[in-house]
This record gives sequence, C-alpha cells and structure tokens, in this order.
Amino acid sequence: MSEKQRLRDPIHGLIVFHRDNPVDQVVWQLIQTVEFQRLRRVKQLGVSDFVFPGATHTRFAHSIGVFHNARNLMEVVKREEGKLDERRTLVTLIAALLHDVGHGPFSHTFEGARELLAQSRGDKAIDKHEKFSAAIIRAPEGQIRPILDRWDEGLAEDVASLIEAEDPIDIYHAVVSSSFDADRLDYLVRDRYMTGTGAGSIDTEWLIDNLTKYDINVSQDDDEEVRTVPTFVFRAKGRQAAEDFLLARYRLYSQVYLHKTTRGFEKILSAIFQRIGSDDVSHSHVGLTESHPLWRFFRIGGEELSTYRRLDDTTVWGAMEQFAHCDDERVSLLARRMLNRRRLSVVDVSAGFGHDPERMLNAEKRLDDFARDRLGITIFKDEAPYNLYSRTGGEMTKAHKMVRVLAGDGVPKEITDFPDTIISKGLVPKRKLSRYYFLDESERAEADKAMRGR
Repeated sequence: MSEKQRLRDPIHGLIVFHRDNPVDQVVWQLIQTVEFQRLRRVKQLGVSDFVFPGATHTRFAHSIGVFHNARNLMEVVKREEGKLDERRTLVTLIAALLHDVGHGPFSHTFEGARELLAQSRGDKAIDKHEKFSAAIIRAPEGQIRPILDRWDEGLAEDVASLIEAEDPIDIYHAVVSSSFDADRLDYLVRDRYMTGTGAGSIDTEWLIDNLTKYDINVSQDDDEEVRTVPTFVFRAKGRQAAEDFLLARYRLYSQVYLHKTTRGFEKILSAIFQRIGSDDVSHSHVGLTESHPLWRFFRIGGEELSTYRRLDDTTVWGAMEQFAHCDDERVSLLARRMLNRRRLSVVDVSAGFGHDPERMLNAEKRLDDFARDRLGITIFKDEAPYNLYSRTGGEMTKAHKMVRVLAGDGVPKEITDFPDTIISKGLVPKRKLSRYYFLDESERAEADKAMRGR
C-alpha cells in the first residue's frame, strides 16, 4: 500500500496527503464525502466560460488548493509563534478545506437571486453560503460531522464557527480570513490561469516568504477600549510583490469577474431562478416536477438544507432543456438564450459617464424612468460595487482585510500610504459599475436615446 495519497493540480503541482499524518488522513476522508464531492459539480466562475472557454474549473479543485495554501501559511504561523497549537491548527486546516462546501449552483448568481426574491417577498435577510457551509458541517445526518466527531466531539462545531466568524480572534484566523488568506491566494492564481488572462502577476513564494505577524487596531469609533488582533502583514521586501498581487486582483475583477457579457448571462440565470420562485407560476408551467430540487427549494422546502445539498450546476443545466420548452414564455425565452449563448444588449452607463458622478447619476435616473415596470422582465439593471480590496458594497473594508507593509519604523502602513507606491488611493474607495441589459436590441437603442435626453 502506498504511504501517501496524491493529487495533481495545475496550479500547485503535486498535493500530497501522508498516511502517517493524522490531519492529512482526516482531510482525505472529508474529500471523499458526498458533500465535498458535490463541489465537482459547481464551477468556480459560474458562466464565465461563455467568455473564457477555459474557465471550467470547480469549487472542488479550488477548495483543495485552499487547503494546500493553508498548510503553507501554517508554516508562517509556526515561524512567528514558535510552535503551533495542534487543536487550532486542525480546526484551521479543515475550515480552509470546507469553506466553500455550502456554495449553491452558479455560486454568487444563485445567492443574488435568492436575495432579490427575499426582497420581493418582504422576507428577512437570506443565509449566505458561509451559513450553509456551517450548517452542512454541523448536520448530524451528513457525512462530514461523523468524521469530525470521531476525532473530537466538538470539532465540527469549532470548524463551523470559524467559517462563520466575521472578525478575527487570533493569527490562525488570518489563514482563512485576512488580506492574504489561503482562499484568495488560490482563486486569484487559479482564475488567472484558467481564464488565460494576462492581468498582473502574482509571486506567491516571495509573498509568503515575506509574511510576518503584527497586532493591528480593529477598534471602531464607538469602542470604549482599543481592540487589537494579530494578522498577516508584509515585510518591506515584499511590498512590490504585494502591490502586484493587489493590482492583479483588481484587474481580475474588472476584466473577468465583472465582464459585461458574463454579468449579462448571470442576469438571465438570476431571472430564471426568480421566476421559479415567484408565486404566480406552477411547477408544470415552468417544466418542473414537484419533486425537482429547484422547485422544492424555492417553493416547497423553504430553503431546507436537505434540498440545498441536491442543488448544483448540473441540476440547473439538466433542467434548462425543460425550461426552454415550457409553457412559461418568459422562462422559455431566457432558457433558450442560455442554451444558445444569445447575449443581452447592454447600455454601459459607467463606461460612458463613470468619470463624472453627477452625469452618471442623471443618466441612471433617465434610464430608470425609461425602464419603470419592465425592470426584471425585459430590462435588467446591474449595479456592481467594487474597489481595490473587494467588490462587496455597503460597509467599509475591514481592518484585517487591508494589505499592510512594515515601514522603516517597524510599524505597518496601509499599502497605498507609501508615497512611492504604484497603487492609486483612488482605487480604495468603493466604485460602482452601472449597466442596463436588454432582451431586445431595439429597446436598447431607445434606452440609449432616453439616457442622453434625446
């Protein structure tokens, strides 16, 4: 019998699981579970392969890559701490592996559709994929929790809690959530490679070699006492590589994740999900059976975990042919566009007026007046906030998610604060893409005239 199990990965090369290493063997068992194997059927970048044909990689491959990165980052923790806490190390490595086990089909598109449905119904805020990940890990009827409970009765709870945690408590948390965590260190390199884009470069080995630990201030304005948490910062020699890392991330968002054609197909898919979830259609009207997991999840099961675990990309694609020939004209039209890659026409407000916020706002108002009750039916609005660190909108970037580099006095500075940095401070504030998509080209042409006041 071989003394190790091995996986070949296009990004990390050979990933080895040693039989004499208990942690490796627990992780190997977790990889074999039905919950983790489901991730083979969830693509990392959803419908991006409509634009980048090579972008067919999965959450399965990504998650194993994140675990591999986490092992490497634990060496940094060991170097900084002197020794590792065995229990905390185990929790961190398993959390890195399982962090995406709760992603639904087409990942963020599915989550966005659920949010819009909840708003239309006046429901409370939906659970994000991190909550589903935690629930799947905790589920006594699943395959993950028994494996973890055989190791330690409280291990499943600790792993789930770490994945759910929004704020760091120790340096181990930085491995799964920080400015340079195992997750983004994999998806940026993997997505760049699999899409074939030449946007930026990422010197992974040099970046990791120049990581160190520092206690940063995470206090809010209303806190009575100063609160600090340990997280990763870069030594001075790593600054140029860290700048390249951030710029590569920014370019991936602007050129890949927020590509206008990709976002258009995401709007089509989201509209199909929302139509299935609307109260004025029957399952037969949209070509589904009552037992189909999409129908059960949106209409019968009340987002039950047992149904959620049956959902993946293949479930949706398998239903697309039924959607294309169903009695609901809207769903049928949208499904045929998905199957045949018939992209939507677009008016890109941010491309035309993004340099002038006032003109952009006025253009949006005119387009909103033009669209009125057609929004979500024949016209789809896309507002995507993003910045140097994140494209998620409402709140300011959290302190532990910002990239810091040690200055000459040994105190870390946010990377845009260096006077000779190549990164503009203008990239840190939240920016917004604003696009309107149209099923009909003639309607797009009319909207373009309305936007310009003609």
